[in-house]
Amino acid sequence: MTGLTALSVERLVSDPASSAGVVMQSIARNVSAEWPLYSVLAAALVVVAVVDIVQRRKALSKYGSRNARTDMLYGLFELSHIQALIVIAPVAASLNGYVDALAPWLRLDQATQAPAWAILIVSLLAADFCGYWIHRFKHENRWLWQFHKVHHSQEHLTILTHFRFPLLDRFLDFLLLFPLGVITGSAELPLVLLLLRVCRSMLEHSGLDWTYGPLGLLVVSPSFHGVHHSRAPEHINRNYGNLLTVWDRMFGTVAERGTEPLKYGLAHERVPECFWRQNLAPVVGIVRLIRNKPFPGPKEAAQPRLEHCFSLVANKGGAD
Repeated sequence: MTGLTALSVERLVSDPASSAGVVMQSIARNVSAEWPLYSVLAAALVVVAVVDIVQRRKALSKYGSRNARTDMLYGLFELSHIQALIVIAPVAASLNGYVDALAPWLRLDQATQAPAWAILIVSLLAADFCGYWIHRFKHENRWLWQFHKVHHSQEHLTILTHFRFPLLDRFLDFLLLFPLGVITGSAELPLVLLLLRVCRSMLEHSGLDWTYGPLGLLVVSPSFHGVHHSRAPEHINRNYGNLLTVWDRMFGTVAERGTEPLKYGLAHERVPECFWRQNLAPVVGIVRLIRNKPFPGPKEAAQPRLEHCFSLVANKGGAD
């Protein structure tokens, strides 16, 4: 095996220098090969910015804000695959190695003779169904919520909010979805579907009120997902769907947008607007729960000065 297929947790520990070389080479290959993805990102950014300007929604101030710059940093890390290649890929290689050695019969996709398109459809539906429940559990379980609350800390949605997920939240999703990947296989999406998925997710976080008309009854729209990010009491813990709205309608978690403008962000606490502290927020939150310490409210957690971004220890014995 070569490249990342040969990279595992054991190799990272035993030979970190060569492992780092493998990671950097993989980053370079991925970045150079993903120009279609960057084109879609640029196109979506232009479209949404134009719509914001036409609707007089202060696009320049919104995309030039500190909140948007934080999301840009998340996007830089994700598009360069740094966190995925350094953390997730080695763990995935090790876990897959154990499955192949100890329980290869779990890979049902290799035992079926179904055509590739059928496997792809089943995999997409299964992933969306599991994604709904994982998303719901992360909201309704106070321990899992510590991993996901950073994504909801954005008070000014833009398409860049699509990237606002701390490393530990991404890693948690990987661990929870890994068993499904073993069973259904890791069928690669065709390029067109991959680009559509990325574009759809970015538009969902644009803050636009698009409903997609009749299609919005089936597919998650920016309006539908905007409700999920709303901090209004009637919208909290609603509209969990990732791709399809049918799971919310089926399990009673759908909420309508209403006529009032939406206000986004966390309702009862505030995560510091700093990339590094946000990546530590899940750990800090878990420690607070273990120690039964209250979480700071929005005013207490606000950090207006830049130097607070680099202060990882709060003045009162804990971080926000």
